[in-house]
Amino acid sequence: MKVGDLVRVRKSAINNYTTIWFVELAENKTPLLLVEKLNGTHWRVLRPNGTSVFLGEDKLTKRMW
Repeated sequence: MKVGDLVRVRKSAINNYTTIWFVELAENKTPLLLVEKLNGTHWRVLRPNGTSVFLGEDKLTKRMW
């Protein structure tokens, strides 16, 4: 993965502690934009509403279908 790639949240990343917005992004296969790599495993990701969140690379996938 590199800055500028479109990604989405893996459905397998959903567990009992995830928030509603996270589940909605995963279930709707919403595309997210990678903005900045913070360290080896975390990214700053831009959501469609214009806000950014920080997610682990293990929770993201490049598969868009």
